[in-house]
Amino acid sequence: MRKLMGAALVAAGLFSAAGPAAAQTEIIGSIWFPDSHPLTRQGYLDLVKPLEAASNGQLRLRVFTGTALLPPGAHLSGLRDGIAQMTYHAGTYTPSDLPEDNVLAVLGIALQDNMVISAAVSDFYLNDPAMKEMFKRHRIVFLGGYATPPYILMCRTKVESLADIRGKRIRMPGAIHAEWARSVGAVPVNVPSTEMFTGLEKGQLDCAANAGNDLRSRSLWDVAKHVTMIDLGSYFAGWQYAMNGQAWQRLSAANRRALLDSISDAIVDTAIAYQTESDGAIAEAPAKGVAVIRPGADLQQHLTTFNTTIARDTAIREGTERFRLRDPQGLVQRFEATVAKWQGLMQGVDRKDAAALKRILRENLYSRVDVATHGS
Repeated sequence: MRKLMGAALVAAGLFSAAGPAAAQTEIIGSIWFPDSHPLTRQGYLDLVKPLEAASNGQLRLRVFTGTALLPPGAHLSGLRDGIAQMTYHAGTYTPSDLPEDNVLAVLGIALQDNMVISAAVSDFYLNDPAMKEMFKRHRIVFLGGYATPPYILMCRTKVESLADIRGKRIRMPGAIHAEWARSVGAVPVNVPSTEMFTGLEKGQLDCAANAGNDLRSRSLWDVAKHVTMIDLGSYFAGWQYAMNGQAWQRLSAANRRALLDSISDAIVDTAIAYQTESDGAIAEAPAKGVAVIRPGADLQQHLTTFNTTIARDTAIREGTERFRLRDPQGLVQRFEATVAKWQGLMQGVDRKDAAALKRILRENLYSRVDVATHGS
């Protein structure tokens, strides 16, 4: 508690000290992934210099990584309370606070293209009235989204068939993945991704579902010697960039524009790096003694059936019964339309052509954000 209170005072002092006469405003950012993780490296650490250049030296981003400033589950409350001015947050960690976000996160199990989903999430959360109201309730301002490469299974023992997975204790990222685990007779375990290594090492977990880059970035290949390449979809709950409402209001229009433009480019760089890191770690895994296998026909068919018959209905049911939203079906339909829009905009575009992808995202989304009214 003393640490958090001290950090809050430091953060508040650093930001409030920068008024109209100050040469530079310092933004305290926090993301709890390690420095080597793409969401941290390309998303935050590599954002520092472009942001300073775009703002003509007026904005400086100071990044705290890991749990140096906030524990994983506190990246919403810490942002809302001003301990940090900008954070990453995993929305499934605080479902009751972010019901609309958690409804949409259910759909991720059937979505694979992390570049399209990063753009669609950013678009929808910036512009949809229900999402804007969700952020307004917390006095924070959404600035940009993300999406992971497909989640796969990293296990202590071989998991290829339905018989193999039955009874396995699997770390799952959210409600829909937990429901799928139960549907195949596995036992979903709800722990933060920071605890995957320890859980696998001590035998408390049999498998962990996460993107393949964690084999390297979290050294999971030391404790998970079997990887099953079953596509469990993309995780995008929460946000990559959201800002404390008061901190956003203090920024000039020019500095808001500099921040949004820098974030627009960083979203593309992060998505490319995330997929590249994931593919590279999986390719390197056999050299680390890890067996990489394809799921058996029965396991794959079960997932396919689940995605086409259960996932969407689950999202709407969660919105209706668990979160009691006014129109969860409309929320899902609007999001699906946004995903289709970005699938069309990015159709045929090389997913490693950063310049082309940045141009598409900037022209079709970020250049259209009214910095004078956004977040009001």
